[in-house]
Amino acid sequence: MANNYFQQPLWIGREVLRVAENETRFVRNIDKKLSDDFLVSGTKVGGTVGVRLPQRFVTKKGQALQEQGINDQVVYVTITDQAQVAWGWSSMQATLDVQDTRERYVRPAAVQIANTMDKDGLARLYQDVYFAQGTPGTTPTANTVYYAAADDLTQIAAVPKESRNMVVNAIMGTAIANANLSLFQPKNDFFADGMLAGNALKWREWWEDVNVYPHTYGTYSGTPLVNGASQTGSSLITDGWTSGGATLNKGDVFTIGSGSTAVKAVNVQSYQDSGLAQKFVVTQTISDTTGAMTISISPSLITSGAYQTVTASPADNATINVTGSSGVVSMQGLGFHKEAFVMASADLVMPNQGKAERVRAPKSGLSLRYWEASDIRTDQHPSRLDVIYGFKTQRPDWAVRVQA
Repeated sequence: MANNYFQQPLWIGREVLRVAENETRFVRNIDKKLSDDFLVSGTKVGGTVGVRLPQRFVTKKGQALQEQGINDQVVYVTITDQAQVAWGWSSMQATLDVQDTRERYVRPAAVQIANTMDKDGLARLYQDVYFAQGTPGTTPTANTVYYAAADDLTQIAAVPKESRNMVVNAIMGTAIANANLSLFQPKNDFFADGMLAGNALKWREWWEDVNVYPHTYGTYSGTPLVNGASQTGSSLITDGWTSGGATLNKGDVFTIGSGSTAVKAVNVQSYQDSGLAQKFVVTQTISDTTGAMTISISPSLITSGAYQTVTASPADNATINVTGSSGVVSMQGLGFHKEAFVMASADLVMPNQGKAERVRAPKSGLSLRYWEASDIRTDQHPSRLDVIYGFKTQRPDWAVRVQA
C-alpha cells in the first residue's frame, strides 16, 4: 500500500540518524559532546562549548602537607561546519513505499553526511598529533610499526588500553592483514571483512576508512640544528636550514638530537625517562629566514612539574630530525583512545515555515534537523537535512599517527 512517508519529518530524521551512526568509522569512536549549552534557542556556526580535562598531580612524600595548585585545563570546541544534503520530489514521487524511500533518498543522504563528518575529522585532527610511527611514503607491512604506535601511548602517555582504535585506509589494511596470513587460519577471529579484527597488534578495534588523509611534508634541505641551549616552551629556535629553501608544514613531525643529545619523553605518571625519543609536531607552517627558523611546536618543552614532557632541554646544536623526507606525501592512519578527540554538535534553530523536526542522539553526539517545504505552483516538495558540528583534539598524547 502506498504511504506518504515524506510527510513525516520525524521518521526521516530518525532514519538518517540511525544510518549515519552506523556509517561513520572515525566519528563513532571518538568522544562526543551534544551540549545542553545550546538548547534554549539553538545555535549556529561559531558557537563554542568548553570541555574540562582531568587534573594532573605529582606525588609528594613525607608527613607534612604539600598542597599542589589546581590548574584547570579547558579545551574549547567551536562549531565550525554546517553540512547539508537537500533534495526535492513531487507529490507523485511521494507515493513511494517506505523501502523505496529508504534506498533512494534516506540512506544515500545519511551515508553522505556521515562520510563528510569522518573526512573533516580525519583531515583536521591528525595535524595536532605528535606521536608518529612508520616511514612517510611507504605503506607499513611490519607488525612492529603498529606495536610501536601502541607503545608510544603506553610507555609515554599511560593511555588506558580499553577504547583504543586503529583507523587505516584500504591499502594499509590490506598490507598488514596480508603480512599476517601465514600466522592465522582464515576462520580465526583475528580477521574480519578481510582485515584485522579486534584485539590485534595491541589495538582493541580496527577500522577501514576511505577518508584517511594524506599529509604533505614541507620542502627543506640543509643541516638543521637547535640554536641555543636551555630552551623551553612552545617554540624552538633553530638554524642550519638552506637559506631561502626551507619550509616546514603544519603537521610535520620531528625529533631532536640523537644518542647522548636525544631529547627523551617522560612517562606522565612516573615522570621518569620513557626510553623513547619525544616527537614534536609543527603547529604552524613556517619558512626560513636566511637559514634560521623559530618553529611553533607541540608538545611544549617542559622540564619539570605536573605537565613535564621531556627529560631535559635540547642541547645547543642538537640535530633536528624530520621524520618525512622533503616534500613526501604520506597517508596518515590514526591510532587513538576515544578521549583523544572530541566532536561537538548542537541543535539548529527551528524554521518558522514548513515542516521540521530535530532528532537528537546523545550517545552518538549528533543532532540532525530535517526541514520540508512545499511549492503549490510546481507541486514540488524541497527538503534538506542539516547537521552542525566541530572537532577538537583534547588530548593529543592519547593518539598516534601511523604514516604510510
